[in-house]
Amino acid sequence: MADDKLAGERNLNDQIIDEFRRNEGKVGGQFEGFPLLLLHSTGAKSGEKRINPIAYFEIDDRIYVVGSAAGRDASPSWVFNLRAYPQASIEIGADPPKTVTAHELPPDERDRIYEIVVQRAPGFGEYQQKTDRVIPVFELALT
Repeated sequence: MADDKLAGERNLNDQIIDEFRRNEGKVGGQFEGFPLLLLHSTGAKSGEKRINPIAYFEIDDRIYVVGSAAGRDASPSWVFNLRAYPQASIEIGADPPKTVTAHELPPDERDRIYEIVVQRAPGFGEYQQKTDRVIPVFELALT
């Protein structure tokens, strides 16, 4: 059962990635009009290359991603990947991939940025209410 769910999520991710690349970073469905990037990371356990479509926020000329997993009790796998291997790359729009270093925000900075995220996308406030874990926020600094 868990394998079926994982396969379904990977299939959905693959569809979003294809649509993203065909349409210069724009996708429809539940993500229509929302800024997405493609995060290329290294698997924390497997060491394999991974690609995940992720909502991002540009705040004070910096790029942030939020490990909300829609309020589930476990962080998405890409969070563990960035913690293990902070060197990654991102695709935004039609631009070629850019190398980044991921920095997980410390609590005070995380809270300040998360408040801005919730102002822009109120669903993220609901995600935090659904879980006891503190939803992590990463800055993706261009290198």
